[in-house]
Amino acid sequence: MIFRSHLSAQSTTGAVQPAFDVISKTQLTANIADWFVTQPDHAKLSGELAGAVDSRKVPNLTQAVKDAIGMHDVGWIPYDGGFKTPRPPVQTQDGVPVSFVNSAPERFLSAWSSSIQAAQSTGALGGLIVSAHFARLTHPYLKKGEGTPEARAKVEQFLYREAERVDRLLPQAGLKLEEIERLVEFLRLCDLMSLYLCANPAAPVELPYLHEGEKVQLSFEEGAYRMRPHLLDHVVILEIPCLRWTDGRFEKELVPIKVQ
Repeated sequence: MIFRSHLSAQSTTGAVQPAFDVISKTQLTANIADWFVTQPDHAKLSGELAGAVDSRKVPNLTQAVKDAIGMHDVGWIPYDGGFKTPRPPVQTQDGVPVSFVNSAPERFLSAWSSSIQAAQSTGALGGLIVSAHFARLTHPYLKKGEGTPEARAKVEQFLYREAERVDRLLPQAGLKLEEIERLVEFLRLCDLMSLYLCANPAAPVELPYLHEGEKVQLSFEEGAYRMRPHLLDHVVILEIPCLRWTDGRFEKELVPIKVQ
């Protein structure tokens, strides 16, 4: 789940900050009664953003790759549900809502594995880029020494299984390794853009760009989300499928936004 404390988009203020730092802070300060977006719905938004990017800026951006990006978090359905059939949020023993930033390995590893398998249904390339995306997300966890030895062992097992998957799929992908890496970076960009739109922080952010260490800035100004440099080939109108669990029932709102 991705929590948001305000339903409507917030005008951004302050200095530009790294996107993931800003997004993580919104999750760790969230309340169980806040609005939220499910992970599968967030993934769908990522795919919609991928579909709106000027394909001349991203080589090998096929429809199958866009579909895989839109499916990259469908493995969270058993935990989050979706907008039509959501599941109530849960919280830790300390009362912090469980979101994508503080899920336990037994939860996120299961969700990731199912997501990779789903993305692989689009073809070998889709499975490869989603597998690589999640493999990269394990690095901070392992580097910081988080979790119990048993939990870290499960993460290492996940990486071993995914390395075997890469060996199987790479000959079928039809692209060079550096071309695949570029698509993995593109998935990360779409993922972070969608997370930012879902979490709705009140700060402008920068995201990794696709080459030469450039950054993309994203902010909400004058009624629209604005991207600099501009990567889209047209203005995009999206609907953020927001949910809230209060008094034992769900509230639902589709929040329209413009990205340009």
